[in-house]
Amino acid sequence: KIKDTAGMLDAIKMVCFDVLFHVPCIYFPSFYTCKEIVSGSTYNPVDCLKNGISKYRKNMKEDLTAMIMSLGPAACVQFSLPAHLRMPFRHMFSFFWTAYISLTRGAVDPKNEENVILTDVPEMVTRGKKKPINKV
Repeated sequence: KIKDTAGMLDAIKMVCFDVLFHVPCIYFPSFYTCKEIVSGSTYNPVDCLKNGISKYRKNMKEDLTAMIMSLGPAACVQFSLPAHLRMPFRHMFSFFWTAYISLTRGAVDPKNEENVILTDVPEMVTRGKKKPINKV
């Protein structure tokens, strides 16, 4: 594919779209919003979205630097591979990327920890509100 100039231009376009638009504008906001939905302190979707976006803004420089350093070269390799190898390569890379981003950004905030550990045991429910499980 290196000798195919038109193919290389298409690969560069795909890498630029992925690195400059898809990941910063769709992937990271979705990641942080989903993290807030799962482990946040509120069940209000609007608050989860606001909290997720604010955490993304706080970590944006580090996240985008890590993404450019890893996804940029990986996308260059991916889009220069034959079509039948692109999906397996992307899945393999995504597995390791997801592990990395979960290890670096997936921790639950200690102040919200009580809101995450809830139970539906009837004895623990008081007037329709859930009580956190007592820590031992």
